[in-house]
Amino acid sequence: MFSLYVAARSEHAERSHSVKDVLAKLHDMYPELVEQTELVSRELIRVTLLFPEMWMKSIDSLAAKYSGGHDISEIVRELQSHYKRLYNPETLPEYRFVQEFGKDLSIAYESLLQFYKARNRTHSLALLKQAIDMYWGIHYRIKSQYPFRKHLILEGISPILHQCRDMSVAVPGSYNPDSNLTTIQLFKPDIEVHRTAQLPRQMCIQGSDGNEYTFLLKGLDDLRLDERVMQLFGLINSLLSKDSETARRSLAIERFPVVPLSSNSGLIGFYSNTNSLNQIVIENRKAVNQPNRLELNYACQFTPNWTTLTTMQKVESFEYALSNTPGNDLHRAMWYKSPNAEVWLERRTNYTRSLAVMSIAGYILGLGDRHPSNILIHERTGKVVHIDLGDCFEITWHRVHFPEKVPFRLTRMLIKPMEVSSTDGIFKHTANHTMRVLRANRESLMAVLEAFVYDPLVSWAYHQETDDGTNTNYTKQDRTLSQDGQPDKHSSKRHSSSSTGGLGSSTKQSISNNDCYFADTKAWNTGNPKARAIVKRIHDKLVGTDFSNKQLVVSEQIEKLIQQATATENLAVLYSGWVPFW
Repeated sequence: MFSLYVAARSEHAERSHSVKDVLAKLHDMYPELVEQTELVSRELIRVTLLFPEMWMKSIDSLAAKYSGGHDISEIVRELQSHYKRLYNPETLPEYRFVQEFGKDLSIAYESLLQFYKARNRTHSLALLKQAIDMYWGIHYRIKSQYPFRKHLILEGISPILHQCRDMSVAVPGSYNPDSNLTTIQLFKPDIEVHRTAQLPRQMCIQGSDGNEYTFLLKGLDDLRLDERVMQLFGLINSLLSKDSETARRSLAIERFPVVPLSSNSGLIGFYSNTNSLNQIVIENRKAVNQPNRLELNYACQFTPNWTTLTTMQKVESFEYALSNTPGNDLHRAMWYKSPNAEVWLERRTNYTRSLAVMSIAGYILGLGDRHPSNILIHERTGKVVHIDLGDCFEITWHRVHFPEKVPFRLTRMLIKPMEVSSTDGIFKHTANHTMRVLRANRESLMAVLEAFVYDPLVSWAYHQETDDGTNTNYTKQDRTLSQDGQPDKHSSKRHSSSSTGGLGSSTKQSISNNDCYFADTKAWNTGNPKARAIVKRIHDKLVGTDFSNKQLVVSEQIEKLIQQATATENLAVLYSGWVPFW
């Protein structure tokens, strides 16, 4: 049901209309279920980003694009959807925000529209600068009046959700046709806000089975591709469970629920009892009084101007830093946190096997951006869990700056816990079996992956080329600026001009009349050469011709992948935020 509402909020009019027809028919049969799903979805989107956060993020993006000389049309389209929401406040905090900032936001938008309507935009740049300056002034006022809050009370930001009890809607991500349905009993009142770029909310839902289900509610992030990746991992797990060798070793990818609510918000199941590689290293170094940037400090001692070095100079500096530091933080943490040698051995085996399975699955998918904060390790089992799965199909390989040239993360920090056998033992053996199973079932995988590539619901702007022929190099950061699928608001008499801070009907009308100024005219279809190239690349990986026209056997392919993942010349040139030293 949640997926239907994602499609219903699509900017594609024909698709949205078709899905709404389906929902109308479902409403005739299951009115309570459909109405409750719409309510939960709509209110969760409201909680995702409050008005102050929503406007500050968008103004930041607008100012950054403008100062960098980039096209701001996409950001303006995002602002446009924000205005539609601004003109229909529903909670007391939203009414208060509109009373304080609605009039100024309306004036700024009028200047922006005048710039876009001008026949000669070169001579109308003063209007654009005036709008940017006004937005920036509003941003400063919002930031002053609405400081960051680590804890939110559900009753204050979504009274409707707070009052929900004993619903017919299943707990998101919990539906299983082979087991009893677990429905939402209530939403816990306390919400924790994580102080990261996207300000995700951690919230709990109490199920009808008495258990509490914890989720991260994320905004400014398109989770539709993450959802499809989880579906792919489900297929891979099914294939591994049917093979005798992989089933005997219980090889599988660790999965978690991903439930998109709109094109830029959704729920992610909270994977408990895990720590990121970044957390583990920082805690270990704090305990022994070592700096977090230990390796980078050594590299800078060897060559102070790290960022301006050539590739060969970076390799030399990289090797110097590694030779003077142990890099055994993860190994030490796993050993010291195990109560005895037997538990440690079991955790080490689980760790190595899960790392190998996910490495191969990630390689087939072209999964990138595997920095230490995107890799979690379970405290009790030692299994590896990957999060933030949106950078697929090797898009990180084609960045203009700091392209990733490794098939998966296999740095020394991850190799050290494997002990004496290193990558030649359990890791390589598991990787061989995993790749063997995937290659033997390539038709099934290709069918699913081709659907990913040609999926019309997923934004593929990052694979498009600009007018000057350069790739837009879409990244996770850019994805937060994509289309906004805010829910439709139910209009009522209380939504008058007086209640929205004096916003006149002429400004509201200009929002709907000028949609065409910011329409996305780029298409992504089966005829797109980028799409065909992605499909061919996936096929080459699954037949063993990914390194040359000569088909490699599984063992040769795995050997080359390990060499590529551990090559110093590939690691040394990576972006410092990827932390290749670890």
